[in-house]
Amino acid sequence: MDVSGGTGEVLVVFAGYGPARAGAERMAVRAATGLAARSRRVTALVTDAHPETVAGLRAAGVPLHADAAELLRARPDFAPSVVHAFDLARPDAPAEAVRLARRYGVQLVLTPCSAPQVWPDAVRAGEVCRAADVVFALTAAEVTALSGLGVPADRIRRLPSASDLTGPVDTAGFRRRHGIDGPFVLFVGRRMVSKGYRTLLEAMAPVWRRLPATRFVFVGPDVDPDAPAHFAAHADPRLHDLGAVDEQTKHDAIAACELLCLPSVADVFPLVFAEAWTCGRPVVSGAFSGAYEVVRQGVDGLVVPPGPARLAAGLIELLGDDVRRRQLGAAGRRRAERSFGWDRVLDAYESSYAPSPGPAAPTTVPR
Repeated sequence: MDVSGGTGEVLVVFAGYGPARAGAERMAVRAATGLAARSRRVTALVTDAHPETVAGLRAAGVPLHADAAELLRARPDFAPSVVHAFDLARPDAPAEAVRLARRYGVQLVLTPCSAPQVWPDAVRAGEVCRAADVVFALTAAEVTALSGLGVPADRIRRLPSASDLTGPVDTAGFRRRHGIDGPFVLFVGRRMVSKGYRTLLEAMAPVWRRLPATRFVFVGPDVDPDAPAHFAAHADPRLHDLGAVDEQTKHDAIAACELLCLPSVADVFPLVFAEAWTCGRPVVSGAFSGAYEVVRQGVDGLVVPPGPARLAAGLIELLGDDVRRRQLGAAGRRRAERSFGWDRVLDAYESSYAPSPGPAAPTTVPR
């Protein structure tokens, strides 16, 4: 089996979220396009793709197909050397990747991207993990979780993080367009309960009692069907709900904010944290499993316990101390420059595509 990558083709398999583009989807796209830029042959099998995902893959010359049947009709002689699956929060795609790797007798690589708490089918996700030849983990907490699912230690590889921001920013233009003339806290993420958007909405009132000029800006699509009602219940001129925005607007918002707040209770390594640190902005995080490894407490951000009162206290602490906030942001930027980057991510992926005796021993093929 040739998985050395010189002429072998990589099949990247993932599912998008339709209009609600997630960090996992962007990770898969950056992997596919980055590998293609390194002169690898890459094909993408992707369902429910966001329009920016489709555009990005096509611009990089990566052929994309909606399902295996379509791929095989278009290329009956298709024979990948590696199948690389992403995101166990969308389990159908990784399960299909297992079947394709078995069909071709090639290596299966998995980047889970998401925390077990948000996997809709934990049994099937565990089967995919155990079927993979290589499973990438972003944190020690994720390594522990994978080991608990029965993934052998020699199949688990650590993966660095990377920012997905590109191009120049226009912070003054962002503030002008949205009528923001004071300090603001930024939330970037899909509006789902685990991301903590409701907690941040409830934390606004206690922050305003101490710092009434503070604005709160929310960027990201609604996933929780009750999200509009929660925003309506907290309506205030100092609350700016921008909904889903393009990548440039997101970049401008991150660069313009005083701090980024994602009080998530279930995460691995939020991509937006790497983006905030790249822009020199500190983060305030929820205490998800592994959070204290992702965020260096009091160095490049804060990890706060659950609840709006504790979240408000953390926000007030940083919003009221310009010097400390700048210090934390600068530390985050140095960390991003030193340890993050897509070249490092791609190096890790390519090193996992090395020759091996063969795919993992057969296990239950996920449904």
